[in-house]
Amino acid sequence: MLIHPAHELLALIVIALHVVLPLGTWAMLSGYRDPHAKLWLSGLACYSLGFSLSALNTLAHNDIQTILLSIFYLTGILLMLEALARDLDPSRQLTLKVLWVTVCMGGAYFTVIILHGFYPTWGLMSLSTLFVFFSTTGILLSAQLIQRHRSRSLYLIVTALVLLMSGHLLRLGMLLSGRRAESFQVAAFTWNSNYLVLSTVLTMILISFGYWGYLLDKMRHKTSEMQAKQWAAEMLAEESQLLIKERDQLLMVNARVSAISSLSSFSAMLVHDISQPLQALEFGLYNLQHQIKSDLCADHLRERIHELQVMSGKAGEMVSHLRQLMVQGQDHVSPISPHKAMQTILPILQGEAAQRKISLTYRNHLDEQSQVMANTVMLQRIIFNAVGNALDVLNNKQSTIAPEIKLAVFSGNKGGKRWTILQIADNGPRFSTEVLSHLNTPIQTSKPHGMGLGLLLLQSMVRLWDGHAVIGNTPADQPPGARIELWLTPA
Repeated sequence: MLIHPAHELLALIVIALHVVLPLGTWAMLSGYRDPHAKLWLSGLACYSLGFSLSALNTLAHNDIQTILLSIFYLTGILLMLEALARDLDPSRQLTLKVLWVTVCMGGAYFTVIILHGFYPTWGLMSLSTLFVFFSTTGILLSAQLIQRHRSRSLYLIVTALVLLMSGHLLRLGMLLSGRRAESFQVAAFTWNSNYLVLSTVLTMILISFGYWGYLLDKMRHKTSEMQAKQWAAEMLAEESQLLIKERDQLLMVNARVSAISSLSSFSAMLVHDISQPLQALEFGLYNLQHQIKSDLCADHLRERIHELQVMSGKAGEMVSHLRQLMVQGQDHVSPISPHKAMQTILPILQGEAAQRKISLTYRNHLDEQSQVMANTVMLQRIIFNAVGNALDVLNNKQSTIAPEIKLAVFSGNKGGKRWTILQIADNGPRFSTEVLSHLNTPIQTSKPHGMGLGLLLLQSMVRLWDGHAVIGNTPADQPPGARIELWLTPA
């Protein structure tokens, strides 16, 4: 059959269009191709191959090409519908086995029809029915996607599917009315065949650009959702950090108040229980003085002195007993790891220091398993109170030097004995001479409104642990600052 050059040019243009559009869409969606998009674009490529083979058939009819175009049409339609369905329900999965079985059955059906010469009737009717099914199902799925994603690009797909369905409904209607099959072949150049070709070409254009826009809208929507979730997460993180800061501040205040409360209770009990023996001792001394004036015998005086000695011993025993009560109010002294005790409270101390813009560092120069004889709770309270005092002093310090506090744990030798030393040093004002000269007095403070119990608690607790405290200033050849050292007995 002689082919008119215009017909050949038209077929080549249609083929080129159906090749360029899928490839262009694939290239333009680089970076946006999710698994659903890849499925759709694969279906679009199969649909394009089917229509290209249909255009080649108008130039030179071939039964093999006709069978292949039917299979490509069926495969493309199934893949595109599955992509839309997965967009609606991500959990949906069309297995490869089901796809292959459906394609093989469809391929066998079209092979039988074409080889028996029924393609101009039953073959075309089957293809048109397939495209009507594709268009109807695609329109329903697209309508649901429009409600979910609010993408205007989906209207292009709906329009394309309406055009495609109208052309094939027209062909079905003419076939069922008894019209000759030759009048609506693709190459018949009748008004109805021309409308079918035009609607199919427009479908390819609108579907390509419509899905491209839809995918971009979907990605933009996901990006907006991710940004909203990120902003919500950042706000939640800020609120959590604020709550953690407040919690750490409350823990510091509670620890310091608890330490002061324990020492205050101890002091109150000591004053109350020792007052009676001291009063008796005072009255006895007064009576002894009176008896000396009366020139009584020595034996009687010795008896009175012995009584007063007993009263004095009783007062000493009472003090020792109350000290034991204070210790037993907490856990008994036992081997503990000073490094682990520091690790528990270090985040709280660093959080408080950071809030006041004060550098706080910690160095452990011992094995992490090293232990000392102490009480974990009281040791942490002592450190809380000492660091808290340093923070208060540095916070009020007027200096160009960046304030810092250094905590360290290391070992040392003194008096022929090995010690574990916990050091708290800062670069703030030194302890005054007056403070250092009254370290052993019951009430001593360098703060305008302080109660003066911190240093007393520190020294008392360390002595109860068979250790001692060294409170002083840095050497003269070093930068100025205060230093507190707890010399603890290794376990």
